[in-house]
Amino acid sequence: MHPTPQVILTASRIEMSDFNVNPFIAFSGGFPTGLFPLPVARKLLYPLDSSDSMEAKLAPYGLRKIEAILAEELGEENVKAVYPHKLKEAIGPETKVIGISTMDPLGLGFVSRTYSSLANLGEPLTKAEFRKLIAEVNRVRGPAKVIVGGSGAWQIPAAKAQDQLRIDTVIVGEAEAEAAAIFKAAIKGEKLPKVVNARKPKIEEIPCIKKPALYGVVEITRGCGRGCQFCSPTMRTRYSFPLKKVLAEAKVNAKGGSRMLILQTEDIFLYKCKPGFIPNRDALRDLIKAVASVDEAEYMQVAHASLPPAAYDPKAVEEIAPHLVEKSRWKLNGRKVASVEVGVETGSVKLVKKYMKGKPLPYPPEEWPKVVIKAIEVYNDNDICPLATILVGLPGEKPKDVADTLRLIEDMKGMKIFYVPLLFTAEKDCMLSSKRSAELEDLTELHWALFSECWSHNIRMWTGAGAPVLKAGVLIAYILYYKWRYGTRILHPMAKMANLPKLTYSSYEKKIRRLISARTGIAAS
Repeated sequence: MHPTPQVILTASRIEMSDFNVNPFIAFSGGFPTGLFPLPVARKLLYPLDSSDSMEAKLAPYGLRKIEAILAEELGEENVKAVYPHKLKEAIGPETKVIGISTMDPLGLGFVSRTYSSLANLGEPLTKAEFRKLIAEVNRVRGPAKVIVGGSGAWQIPAAKAQDQLRIDTVIVGEAEAEAAAIFKAAIKGEKLPKVVNARKPKIEEIPCIKKPALYGVVEITRGCGRGCQFCSPTMRTRYSFPLKKVLAEAKVNAKGGSRMLILQTEDIFLYKCKPGFIPNRDALRDLIKAVASVDEAEYMQVAHASLPPAAYDPKAVEEIAPHLVEKSRWKLNGRKVASVEVGVETGSVKLVKKYMKGKPLPYPPEEWPKVVIKAIEVYNDNDICPLATILVGLPGEKPKDVADTLRLIEDMKGMKIFYVPLLFTAEKDCMLSSKRSAELEDLTELHWALFSECWSHNIRMWTGAGAPVLKAGVLIAYILYYKWRYGTRILHPMAKMANLPKLTYSSYEKKIRRLISARTGIAAS
């Protein structure tokens, strides 16, 4: 019998799946278990590798980084990333540490808080799966120590849940500089700190992954620097990784069986950008062409982009778009398109000045609405349909701010864009961490109109007039649940969202237009 590894690395089932090679469907992890019971979700949304392998074929990118560090320190045979349902098989007498990566262990992330609250049909899938994982870890761990890290690790000490979950150490922040010392201390049986607020790693401390990551993730930049106060990546040191390192990781992923390569970045235009956030067109072109040439990968996807660079330098978009569209997984109306996540966040110049002054650079905050419209036009002209987040309930948000956002959405009518409105969440590692998170109960009539407008647009764009089943589902949901929780004020927004006959919400729409006009001082179109 072979010795068991000293270190076992894992994550919850939902974080060990590639959602059938669909990173956008991964947003469904924030949906409640009442909407998708775990057996259904596991089968339809996030199935695992169907082979009987104990070791994970693909694992979260952050887990692969820690695995690479520990393999260098302890030897590859002493570190294994395994599927959560194979923990009992993987753990043995030589196992000293179980490391867990998590993005949203307690369902406190933006998407989970928003859409689980809206449905109110049980806990988020991410929370349910993490709870299942921890229960299994504690059942089979023996004397092994449990160390938890990842972008959502902050939630555990914030909720004072560490002792209840029997977690020895939580690493908050980027773990590359701290992981080796903490894991080696655990192996030696030394006393461990309960919480480690990790120092920021130097670029030379960030290793290449040695085994393939889920979605074929390859980090091309880290950090941002625009200074948005609601966002944690802006707190990190900004790096652009050398093209040689990017390609090395891309090849590890592609040769290891990943059908997709995701370029992980807070903004593709940050890659070797010039001062003032001016895009480096040559570096971008070389990067995208080089990654697109990795033949073993079927798809290529950019994680995030920002809007001002597209408005400022449309040529930069034109030069990379053909490669992104050619290797895209997505189609709209039968035509291949690329997509990328962008942050619209608000149409309020006041809120931009207050919380995200650097977001419009190289433009001034006053031009933000125009920059958004121009950028989306540039993306659409190049067959890129962005997924755009909208923040609801920023601290100090007033009705005029919501009206300004509704006005901006109205001005973008007909554009190819998918909106994701999200409740503001005060994450621990952002500048607004001490502020109160927005709650569903805080939503005003204009907020409901904003949710309705966003999802009405999404449904029209992706299903035409709206699927009959969807229309029926919205009506049933209103009668059986939403009417009793939110009252009749939710009827007309839901009718519009489902694209029911306009007669059912025309008076409501006129009322909202009057409210927007009154708040913005601009006559309704």
